[in-house]
Amino acid sequence: MAKAFEDVRIVDFTQVLCGPMATAQMALLGADVIKIEIPEIGDQMRMLSARDIWAETRCGPGFMGVNYGKRSLSLDLKAPEAKEIVGRLVKGANAIAENFKPGVLNRLGFSYDWAKSIQPDIVYIAISGFGQEGPLSGAGAYDGAIQAMSGMMSATGTPETGPLRVGFPVADMTTGFNAAFALASALYRQKATGEGQYLDLAMTDSLLSLQNYSVSRFTVAGDEPELLGNNSPTFQGTSSVFPTKDGFLNISVFTDKMALRLCDAIGHPEWKEERRWNSAEGRTEDFDEIQRILSETLSQKTTAEWLPIMEAEGVPVAPVNTLEEAVYSEQVTQRNFLLEMPAPTGIDQTVKLPGTSFIASEDSPGTDRSPPRVGEHTDEILAEIGYTDGEIAGFHDKGVV
Repeated sequence: MAKAFEDVRIVDFTQVLCGPMATAQMALLGADVIKIEIPEIGDQMRMLSARDIWAETRCGPGFMGVNYGKRSLSLDLKAPEAKEIVGRLVKGANAIAENFKPGVLNRLGFSYDWAKSIQPDIVYIAISGFGQEGPLSGAGAYDGAIQAMSGMMSATGTPETGPLRVGFPVADMTTGFNAAFALASALYRQKATGEGQYLDLAMTDSLLSLQNYSVSRFTVAGDEPELLGNNSPTFQGTSSVFPTKDGFLNISVFTDKMALRLCDAIGHPEWKEERRWNSAEGRTEDFDEIQRILSETLSQKTTAEWLPIMEAEGVPVAPVNTLEEAVYSEQVTQRNFLLEMPAPTGIDQTVKLPGTSFIASEDSPGTDRSPPRVGEHTDEILAEIGYTDGEIAGFHDKGVV
């Protein structure tokens, strides 16, 4: 059976992270994603954190993780010939994706109205930091700035550290998934109604949406998030991250029943009679003392020693894994989260890259198409949209592609 978007073509103007993340998800589900890049240079993400062979081939790891399954067409969008080339791509395409600053693609001549005049049912998604309208619409957007302005940073950290950013580009990644969902929704509607539409997606809205729980508590009850660090919003001393002899454990104990089980697990059943352990009020009032006791107690054994003890008593517990421990854990490995595929053309090895977060009973997401080199599929794509070998050679001579 065909994958969900196997008959879908997406003309992809996006670069860096959030946009490419969205179109990569669509590629994993079968879409033919044509990535338009600056000749020779390509997506600026190609060289970020790239070194050795990855720098030589302009295929850095960060780029590869959000660009597998795509074909690359190098094209100078300012060249006079670009309008006709993109027009031919749009004719018969299902969607266009872009994440330039608002207005940039319009000024280059590739607006939604222009695309709709060529392909009336086109879906056009414009991804930006703050949206296409409003006082900040023209502002540049970087992940850290979006974390700061969305309120997320104000709830991350401790009173001692002050606000902290999340340790990975959460604004970009969340926006990418939201954009993929928006595209999938619009493509479903397109198939049902024969109509296209314009999608305006903002990174700030994505992070506010991700904070649904906190936003709802604020808008309904006026509760402003606090800097809790690793502690639980329940403000109970039994819910936090605690040191072990060789690492850390996250313990999530916030009910009386859980707390009594924790007392048994750490070898102090007599504490079950004490208010500071057997009541939520006590666990809150004696927060600091409970944290001190648990830190001292848990540091007497290794993480591996504590896990079976806690699990046997039914205490909600998890090791604080390194990324390596998480990625190569038995659980994640069994679910085939990492996709193994050939490295980009010219590199004789395979690479493992992150896939999607779900498994389908039929036609699970995946691709065997390597992340593309800059312009790797230019001639192939131009031939598909009707250009002759001579015309293609002429584009190369002029630096159009």
